[in-house]
Amino acid sequence: MEGNDPAYYAVHHLSVPAYYLQHNMYSLEGWLAVHKLLSEFVFEGLMPQQAREKYKHNFDSKKREFSIVRGQKLPGVEQIAWGFTVADVRLDTAEHYCEDVRRWARQVCEDGAALAAASRS
Repeated sequence: MEGNDPAYYAVHHLSVPAYYLQHNMYSLEGWLAVHKLLSEFVFEGLMPQQAREKYKHNFDSKKREFSIVRGQKLPGVEQIAWGFTVADVRLDTAEHYCEDVRRWARQVCEDGAALAAASRS
């Protein structure tokens, strides 16, 4: 990444959850909530400011009934064959980086969808 080029940060709201979901760094409840949120970013065009408004109560630690990161992890994440990972993201230009992060986030949503659906039922 070129120094502090702000163009790279345009997809920060996608890269962090994609990485954390793939590495099972969220609690079980957190994984499901963040997978849903990432899916809304990717497939519905939800923007970070809209997410902050929409999910204010979910991500406010004083109002939420579960920890986003602490607690039991979602079983089965380690079995997912991820189609795209952080290692596949190009860093040479902001355009390539943003394109790849969008692809990565979409792939994480798709690859995790069956596990998320099974875990919610």
